[in-house]
Amino acid sequence: MPRDPKRSDGKKTLNNLLNAANELFATYGYYGVSIPMIARKANVKNATFYQYFGDKESIYQKLLDHSFAKFQSCMEKVGGNDVKQMIHSFVESYLDFFSENRHYYKMLHEAVYLRRDVFRRVERTLNKILDKIFPKCDDEKRMVLRWFVTGPVRFISIYKSLHNDYRIDEKTVDDLVEFAMTGLDTDDHKLSEEVFETDVKPLKIEVTSTGMKLLQAAERLFGKHGYRNTMISDITRIAGVASGTFYVHFKSKEKILEELVMLTNKNMRITISTAIKKFSDRRDAEIAGFLAFLKFFMLHSNMYLIVRQAEFFNPVISRNYYEKIFNSYLPPLEKAMKDGQFKHFSPDNLALALMGIGHFMGEDLVVQKYGNIQRVNSYLSNLSRLIFKGASAMLTSSD
Repeated sequence: MPRDPKRSDGKKTLNNLLNAANELFATYGYYGVSIPMIARKANVKNATFYQYFGDKESIYQKLLDHSFAKFQSCMEKVGGNDVKQMIHSFVESYLDFFSENRHYYKMLHEAVYLRRDVFRRVERTLNKILDKIFPKCDDEKRMVLRWFVTGPVRFISIYKSLHNDYRIDEKTVDDLVEFAMTGLDTDDHKLSEEVFETDVKPLKIEVTSTGMKLLQAAERLFGKHGYRNTMISDITRIAGVASGTFYVHFKSKEKILEELVMLTNKNMRITISTAIKKFSDRRDAEIAGFLAFLKFFMLHSNMYLIVRQAEFFNPVISRNYYEKIFNSYLPPLEKAMKDGQFKHFSPDNLALALMGIGHFMGEDLVVQKYGNIQRVNSYLSNLSRLIFKGASAMLTSSD
């Protein structure tokens, strides 16, 4: 049967549109892409776009469904004869999805933030894997296991994507699997009860100047309505200052976002540093730091959302935010390994793994409001056992 040139050309045009949109959404995010941008990149007229798709949402949804299908296909490969094999399989499968499907990964990652239904779909997929590995866990333990087992590999992917680095080495895989299985403790350390008695006093943004009034107004509005939907005039109105006053302090809305994110970063790190300085053992300090981190963002819950928004509106801001935390993490981790309190991992991998646990713990408890915030001590107690001894110890425990 002879080939139908019209059908062949139509399929080629459709693929060009999909490939163009896929790259653009991955690069600029959903709100940064327009139909003319897609048509121009696909080398077709705007009218041609509408022969295939009714609007931007329809082509985005098609690509998003494909992204999730690729993710789910990778996750369905997870298997093994024991816990270590299954965790190893999960880490490799997740990193394969990340490194081999970078545009689909970035689309799905943004959609998890933008759309609650996508967040739930990814969460259900991860929970199914955890149920396969740890079949007898209640909801609370499964949530803590989700932070501990999936948080590190998910966050390493986020951090690397912000640096446009999609290379994965075996050392990263080995470190993540070993940490998940055996934890970082070198002996039988028992968590100090003083960790939960620490009086954490998160720093507040003090309204002592016009600049701080503008920052506080921006925090409130970006958190409630989102960065994209907040105008500079909204910020000045809430701050109670004249419109022109904004530009005396900030060059643009993007600059106030950057200032707000980095001020939050500084205050968060000071809060954590103050909370952990009384602990000479880094293992206790690590859990005390998680508690201080949570209490800080309970006070500044909007900022957790704003930091996430920065990742999609200006990745440089988000990259700088995480780099400051990462760089401050390395010296104490290296010292703990030298002192024999921590097992020897790559300091970079361990720092990102611990950051990932905190990141998704905050996501669940502060943003999604999962669980009972009054049970934070219980969550952290369970988490500390995993961090110290890994999943293998949990499997042999009686509780």
